[in-house]
Amino acid sequence: MRLMVHKFCSLKWLCIAGIFILIVVTILLIAKPEFTQTDRADAYIATVDGVEIHVSEFQRAIDANRAGMIKYFHEKYDAVPSAAFWTTPYGGKEIPLELLKKKALEDSINQKIRQILAKEQGVLPDISYDAFMQNFILENERRQQAIKNHQVVFGPAQYTEEAYFEYVMGNAALSVKNQLMEHDWKPNEQQLITFYESNKRRLYHAPATVKVRLLSLSFLDANRNVDALLKTRAKRKLETARQKISSGVSFELAARDIDQDDQVTEQIYNLDSYRHNARSPVAQATADLLPGEVSEMIEENGRFYLIQCMEKDQLGSKYLAFDGIREQVLKDYIDHQYEEYIRERLTDAKVVLNEELYGKFQM
Repeated sequence: MRLMVHKFCSLKWLCIAGIFILIVVTILLIAKPEFTQTDRADAYIATVDGVEIHVSEFQRAIDANRAGMIKYFHEKYDAVPSAAFWTTPYGGKEIPLELLKKKALEDSINQKIRQILAKEQGVLPDISYDAFMQNFILENERRQQAIKNHQVVFGPAQYTEEAYFEYVMGNAALSVKNQLMEHDWKPNEQQLITFYESNKRRLYHAPATVKVRLLSLSFLDANRNVDALLKTRAKRKLETARQKISSGVSFELAARDIDQDDQVTEQIYNLDSYRHNARSPVAQATADLLPGEVSEMIEENGRFYLIQCMEKDQLGSKYLAFDGIREQVLKDYIDHQYEEYIRERLTDAKVVLNEELYGKFQM
């Protein structure tokens, strides 16, 4: 009887597991709309100024946007993937599949415009999908062979198609910008200053900082080991100094009264350097002080510290000086010019959609 019950339970769990696997597979299939192999062969989803967008390029954009679209509908409508998810109107008007197709088409057109520009500048001689795939395969073969020959390979051992596309387009955009900067877009000093002034509130905020006075006493001996007697004396001296400051004596005078005025230093801490500050109790203490305030006694790396806040600049209260970031301003200027030009080309582009194939992209 016990054996029969055990077998029944095993069969029950096997059935449950099978159903669960079927549900997962179904959701995965539902969550990945795509074309058939026949549709992929030599077809294009659209043309941009006469240049084809291959269905596989459109599919790449679909894949890149799928997770974001699922997240969008989950956050806005609490929707979850199901058999009807992609074709259900949410809020009475938003259909996941249609929004996904629209976004993927926009991204595909945008990327094709960038490729066209790269071809015009002689950076990418062939911007067809077939040429891209051929280069993708050759690059992975080259990397595989280099690894076999114990040669240095920078980056991944093997690219995915998506990663290789990002690599190619990133390098292409950089080359196009460099070429256009040397000719059409090279700015003069006044243009850079104007760009800096127009964008400093968005791009060039000085980091949040705090300027402090530090009074510190070491309790390490000549061998850099903790000396218990020195530690007790240092602690007593700083406690005396803090009491004097609390009674109205200035930070400098309190240090002088305990014969430690040569131990007073000034320091500026970047409050945005979270990782560095996390390792320093002194840096962490500065973040909580207001101008004029004095900290409790702090121990760090064989020393006791008293800290007085002198100035505190919050993020956005100041800007980085143009002269100190001129190269960054130049880079941002070129990036801005490039993106503006892409927007102009998108506005003027003649896009012809393959309505039949676009419409066939269904679940």
